[in-house]
Formats: sequence, structure tokens, C-alpha cells
Amino acid sequence: MVNVFLTGATGFVGSHLTPILLQGKHKLTAIARSDASAKKLQDQGITVIRASLEDTDALFKAASEADAVIHLGFVHDMANFSKAIEVDYTTVETFAKALEGTSKTLITTSGLLASSSPTPSELTPAMHAGRGKAEHLVLSLATSAIRSHVVRMAPTTHGDGDESIMTLYIQQSTKAGFAGYVGEGDIHWPAVHVKDAVNVFKLALESRTLKGGEVLHAVHDDGVPFKSIAEAVAGRLGIPTKSLTLEEAAVHYAFLSKMFFTRDMVASSELTKEWLSWQPKQKGLVEDIKTSEWYFSPEAVSKY
Repeated sequence: MVNVFLTGATGFVGSHLTPILLQGKHKLTAIARSDASAKKLQDQGITVIRASLEDTDALFKAASEADAVIHLGFVHDMANFSKAIEVDYTTVETFAKALEGTSKTLITTSGLLASSSPTPSELTPAMHAGRGKAEHLVLSLATSAIRSHVVRMAPTTHGDGDESIMTLYIQQSTKAGFAGYVGEGDIHWPAVHVKDAVNVFKLALESRTLKGGEVLHAVHDDGVPFKSIAEAVAGRLGIPTKSLTLEEAAVHYAFLSKMFFTRDMVASSELTKEWLSWQPKQKGLVEDIKTSEWYFSPEAVSKY
């Protein structure tokens, strides 16, 4: 049994991770800002600390008392993304100070879009901007007797409860009356089902072979052609697909057109599979869209 402190435990990924950690007989402590989040955690038998990511004293104390820290939390404020990045970096700094010299585990979350390559592997360095800044800090902590790992999430982490990019694309396509893509729709999106993704965190926590300083890729579909995504959404909504210019996409899809409609990426997770014996078992993105009840229900509302 490991005493694990988590941030973001009631989020999309966190709410799928906590049940499997509890099944593994780990003892969990997590922060919660709201009464609703606190109750959700307490109902699972998780110890609650009422705090936010900006309460560094509370984070330091909780991390110091834990055997391992899993940092999933992030301030999803696209209107003030620079502040979100600053908070994330400060949070990692706090954990670094709490765990220095202990040989305890720190697992943090980044994204494949922080990578410096359109074809990233686990050995590809992150950029030194955005979430990549915190990623570089985490990896450097392996020299401070911290068993530190970064899990890079696929740009599309899908499944029931998703309130992120895929949900937003479906909402905006519904409003537009078509499922749009830019040009030929031949850019690629790496993807992973959330139930597969959370196993990367669990396996990393329990690994006896990872030494620290590793990047792990939570990726199943290495790169889904965007047009295939649009066709699957169009089929479910009963609307046509439509090729757009970047300017037209900006009108109908706002920030998605800048961040996701033109970023072509095919990512590898071969080393993650080798290091952790991780094998994705859930549906791929296109199949999930074609069969999902969640994405086309009234409850599926994007947080963006």
C-alpha cells in the first residue's frame, strides 16, 4: 500500500484514476476546492484537504506526508493561459521542495503538444515554453533523489465524462451544422481512451523498474486523420462534413482552429509499453465517437 497525494482527483482523468488506485489498496489524500468535490472524494473513502493549487503551504505539507504525489490538476482557463502555466510551475516547485532527497515518487501531467517534434517519442524533449517548462523541471528532479516521471497526455483523451476538446468540437459542429476540418483534413491527432490513460499513472506508481527522469506517453491511436474524426461526428449528428479555410474555421471553432486544426502530430508510445508492460484495451477515438452515448447526451458540455 502506498500513501498517495493527488491533485485534480475529481477531474476527468482523476475520477477514473482514483477507483483503480483504491482497488490496488492504496491510501489516497486529495485536495478539493468545493463542497461537491469534497463530498465526491469522501464518499470514496479518500481523505480530503480543502485547498486549491495556489495554496502552496497546504500542498507542501500534504506532499511531505505522502509516499507519492500524482499531480493531475491544472487551471483550465484559456482566457488566462499564462497564469495557468505559472500556477502549474509553482505547484511542481512546491512538490520538488517537499520531496527533495526522499526518493519518493512524483508523477506529473503534461501534454504531447508540449513536445518539440511533430513525431514525438518518449525521448523527444519538450519545448521550454508552456507546459514544457514544468516538464523540464520535473525531469531534472531525478538528480535530487526524487523518482520523478512525466505523463504526456494525448491531445484527445476521450471517454465518458470528457468535457474537453472532443466535446467542444461536437458542440461547435452541432451549432455550425457541419463537421469542419481545414483543407484536406489530413493532419493527425494522437488519442487515448481515459481508462487506458489512467493505467499509465497506476503502472508508473507501482513500477519497480523506472528509476526517475522518464517521460511516459499515454497514447493509443498514434495519429487519427482529422477528416476521419469529422466524418464520425458528422455521421452521428446527421450533418455533412465541410472543408474550411483557416479563417473560416476560426469563425466556427474559435481557439480549436488555432491549436488543433493545423497541428499535425503522430506520436509513439512504444517505450511506455515496453517499460510498463502497458497495453491499451479500450476503443480507439473514431470507434468511441461512433458508439458513444456520452458525447451526444445533454450532459456532455465542454468546460471551455
